[in-house]
Amino acid sequence: MKAVLLGLSPDTDSLATITWAAEYAGRLHAPLRVVLADGGHLSALYNAAAAVRSRYPELSLAATTADDGLADALLDRVADAHVVVVDRNSATAGIATAVAATASCPVAAVAPGTAWPDQTRPILVGADGTEQSEQALRWAFVEAHRLGRGVRAMHCQPHGPYGATANGRRNSVFDLVSLFAGRYPETAVQLHTLACKPADALAWHSQFASMVVVGYREHSLGGRTYRKVLSEAACPVVIAGPDTTIDVAVAASALHTARS
Repeated sequence: MKAVLLGLSPDTDSLATITWAAEYAGRLHAPLRVVLADGGHLSALYNAAAAVRSRYPELSLAATTADDGLADALLDRVADAHVVVVDRNSATAGIATAVAATASCPVAAVAPGTAWPDQTRPILVGADGTEQSEQALRWAFVEAHRLGRGVRAMHCQPHGPYGATANGRRNSVFDLVSLFAGRYPETAVQLHTLACKPADALAWHSQFASMVVVGYREHSLGGRTYRKVLSEAACPVVIAGPDTTIDVAVAASALHTARS
């Protein structure tokens, strides 16, 4: 089972971030691996680890320090990770996109004080019919299956459903959502098509979601969408990079469920 990899720096609100990551790992029945980068002190790492062990005694936990910057420290350890978790300040500084650009798993950015909701809130995902959003949709469906949550896909056309390109992307979204819904029949699925900017829709709907998933596009409209959602979302924001892969064992389990 791949781990939840949590990246901390000396400036991180470590207790809030590590608590969210630990609960995430517990819900996935996955180990939690923590790295304190930028030459952070062992005492800070010990305190964070002790807080996790007291709250989640059954959780498999390993922690280490690194002299490298946070992005490099995470990339050195990402091969065995299911997801990377950083705090929102680190993500705003570009750590999340730097890791997601080449990592084989997505990166989740968590705001200080964020807690897992008691309700079974869906995973919210932006879908615009591009290859990047297909990565985000695929990961969102697999993760919803693992967590026992629904998927709410948002397709936005701020200038209206006009032209062959807009229609083609809308149809692509419909086809992909139908495909993944068929693969994960136990997952509740909603698809919304809205005439507004994607960042506005995702930020507003995030108050009803457990996490928001977007595709990676740093130097484009998609990159600006991610940064706006990151600054305004009411829940963690996950960025699925171009090399994001799906856990084969989890995907096989989902397909077995669909066929049985």
